Amino acid sequence: MKYAREVIELMAAHPGVEFRMAQIVRYVSGAKELSARRRDAIRKGVIRVLDELQRTGQVARRVEARNSVYYSWVCPKVGHEVGESMDAMWDN
Repeated sequence: MKYAREVIELMAAHPGVEFRMAQIVRYVSGAKELSARRRDAIRKGVIRVLDELQRTGQVARRVEARNSVYYSWVCPKVGHEVGESMDAMWDN
């Protein structure tokens, strides 16, 4: 999927940080000046990537208003957190 590497690279490096679409598009494009058509094409590709990452639970989406959406990388539980919950289950 086009732009997946760039989106994951940006968001996974900053877990929990909320990004606006414009920030993600700017990162993916290398902060270059783009025509409206090219910027829109990148934005659509980024939306496809974010939708798939959201579907798999790796990205959270928070809607603040009709045209104000934030995306953030979701951190999975680390090994010791999983182990603690398993210990509690076995104590019963």
